[in-house]
Amino acid sequence: MYFKSNPKRIKYFTLSTIKLLVLFFLTFNTSFSQTDTENQFSNEFQTNSNLGKKVAIENDFGQVFTSGTVESNPFYKNSQLYLRSWLHYYASEKWKLSGFVAYFFNKDVPEISQNRLPEIRFAAQGIYYFSKGGDYTLSNRIRVENRIFIEDTIEVVCRFRDAVKFVFPISKIKSGNGYTYGIVADEVFFKTNGNATGRQFFDRNRFTLGLGYNLSDTVQFEVGYQNEYLPRPSGDQMFHVISTTIIFNDLISSIKKQTGIFQKH
Repeated sequence: MYFKSNPKRIKYFTLSTIKLLVLFFLTFNTSFSQTDTENQFSNEFQTNSNLGKKVAIENDFGQVFTSGTVESNPFYKNSQLYLRSWLHYYASEKWKLSGFVAYFFNKDVPEISQNRLPEIRFAAQGIYYFSKGGDYTLSNRIRVENRIFIEDTIEVVCRFRDAVKFVFPISKIKSGNGYTYGIVADEVFFKTNGNATGRQFFDRNRFTLGLGYNLSDTVQFEVGYQNEYLPRPSGDQMFHVISTTIIFNDLISSIKKQTGIFQKH
C-alpha cells in the first residue's frame, strides 16, 4: 500500500494523534495502576506469496519472551514459540477473508499459568476496509478462533476477537519506494470457559501503537508497543509488550526477477 503524501495534512494529523494518545495513556495508567504488570518482547517473521489475483498464502514464525512477576527484564525467560499458516482470499475491494492453522508451544505463558502446554489453533477471519489506499487505511477485523490445549486431556476454548486498525503515512522518501507509516489499533477479546484460560467471558483488551517502514515492495519492518489488560478474579494483569515484525512479500519471485536464476533457457 502506497500513500500520496500531503506534508501539511500529515503534520497536523500526526500532532493531533500524539495529543490524543498521551491523554489516553495518562487516563489508562491512572485507572489500572493497581494491576500486576509484566514486560514482554515478541518478534515475528512473516512471508507472503500471491497464488493469483485474489488468493495469497502467509506463513508466520514467532517467539515471545517475558519478564515474569519478579523481574523487569522482558528477556528474562522464553515464553512461547509458534508457527502459523494462513490462506487469504480478497473477495472485493472492501472484504478480505482468511483462515489459519497454527501450532503454539507455550513454554511459560503468564496468562495460562502453565508450563509446556502445547496448543493448536484454527481460525476464520474477515477484514472490512472502511477506507483503503490514498492517505490512510481504516479497517475492522473480526476473528473467531478455536484454541485446542493438549495435556492429559484435550480442552477446546473458543475465542472471539474484534479489532479496529488505523494505518496512516508519516513521511515518504523521495527516492525509491520507501515510506514510513504509523499504526494505531485496539482489539477486544471474548472467550468461553476453560480450565487453562479461566472462566471469565471478557478475556482482554489490547491497545497497539506502531511504526512501520517499507524498504521496498518486498521487505517491510514494523516495531510496536502493545498494552494488554486482562481482568481476572484473582487479580488483574497488564502486559507491556514491545514487538518487532519483519515482512517479506513475494520474496522468491523478487529474487528470481532480480537475479535471473531459475529461469528456463
